[in-house]
Amino acid sequence: MSNTSSSTTDLLAIDVGNTRVKLGLFTSVDGGCVTTALSGDLPIAAPRLPEPAETLASTLDELIAGALHDWLQAIGDVRPRIALASVSRPAEEALAALLSHYDVQRMASETAPITLRVDEPTRIGVDRVMAAVAANRLRHDGRPAIVVDVGTAITVDLIATDGALEGGAILPGPTLAARALAEKTDRLPDIQFGDLGDAPDAVGRSTEPAILAGVFWGAVGAIRELIARQRDRLTDAPQVFLTGGAAPSVARLIGGPDLSVRCVPHLTLAGVALAAGVDR
Repeated sequence: MSNTSSSTTDLLAIDVGNTRVKLGLFTSVDGGCVTTALSGDLPIAAPRLPEPAETLASTLDELIAGALHDWLQAIGDVRPRIALASVSRPAEEALAALLSHYDVQRMASETAPITLRVDEPTRIGVDRVMAAVAANRLRHDGRPAIVVDVGTAITVDLIATDGALEGGAILPGPTLAARALAEKTDRLPDIQFGDLGDAPDAVGRSTEPAILAGVFWGAVGAIRELIARQRDRLTDAPQVFLTGGAAPSVARLIGGPDLSVRCVPHLTLAGVALAAGVDR
């Protein structure tokens, strides 16, 4: 990890999930074009998505044990302002205690810079909203988008042509699915599945490979079907943005000539940074 000299404009975005906490330091973001505009009638490039200069992904226990303190020391002497988006209240409170000497802005779904076309805006997961904020920066004007986040839970959310988040679907991620099989059955083993990595054979020749096959291809099939069903509601083909540790593996399995798929590793963190005004 390289040291980054902090400044008063630096922002530390924090995405608190149910299993891991992701942190990203955003520095010197101006929200300008990807390339300098040339003279003439050429179209102007779309605004770039803020990218973190430094990142850290860790469990809450590891952060409490000293990983957070060490990382903050490494990124510079000046304290950045902090924007925190959390779907875990206990983890959020624990982190807030660790960061009590910092200026912490707690992000909320209903105050994000996006229209939430859902029944209960205050209850939709802030991580889903922040990912949609970032996807709105990336998608082409007038094109709908579908955002897929593969984590502890898998979410597949629809963004309308006007940029509103319409809602979506939530299903268990691979780790949760494998754990449920072990906890709710008598003889199935508790296997350590991890992220969706290399595709297993669809025909497992013993119990553990069979669980791997079912969990992996079940997740891929669910994502494919949800994208297809959401596409049925649209008149224009959507752009699909994938994030989460397994995004590259999933993208290879769902992309095709008629479906534009893009992996964005730090989509949620970038959305937190944008919602907090990092480039305003």
